[in-house]
Amino acid sequence: MQRCKNCGTEQLDGAIFCSECGASLLKEDRGDDTTTTLGHKRRDPSQDLPPGPSAPPFPTAGSSVCLIVVNSDRRIHLEKGKDFIIGRASSKEKSKPDVDLSGDGGYSSGVSRQHAIISVQERDCRLKDLQSSNGTFVNGKRLKPHRPVTIKHGDELKFGTLLVRIEFCFS
Repeated sequence: MQRCKNCGTEQLDGAIFCSECGASLLKEDRGDDTTTTLGHKRRDPSQDLPPGPSAPPFPTAGSSVCLIVVNSDRRIHLEKGKDFIIGRASSKEKSKPDVDLSGDGGYSSGVSRQHAIISVQERDCRLKDLQSSNGTFVNGKRLKPHRPVTIKHGDELKFGTLLVRIEFCFS
């Protein structure tokens, strides 16, 4: 058994990340391009987030799904009928995520290169964590990897500690 240096819980030998807090259990530094493991002592910026406007449970005709990055107010429009990989670009990787959060502080917020997938369909919108280093959260609840959940208008999403709100926008 090994002990996590961040939270002190015992972990199985050979584990790479702490199952309790997500901290790296590796002893060596893996370089600048590796996702930063974050502690849980940061203030939660979602406390400052005003509630989003009210809207129907899912976009109707003439509407679209938008992600709003809270720290920059950047709006990212997502088309219906598609899946979008959320993450951050890397100079070492040829493929880039569909929604690149690098310019929004993705690295320092603990966003993995391939962090999560948002699937926007005709009748619902689903989010799935791709076993990211620092977790994907919906309204403060951490998602289990590879288990999609339905997300609704006004939900607060966190990729690591990067806060994003989902809105159904009307044209």
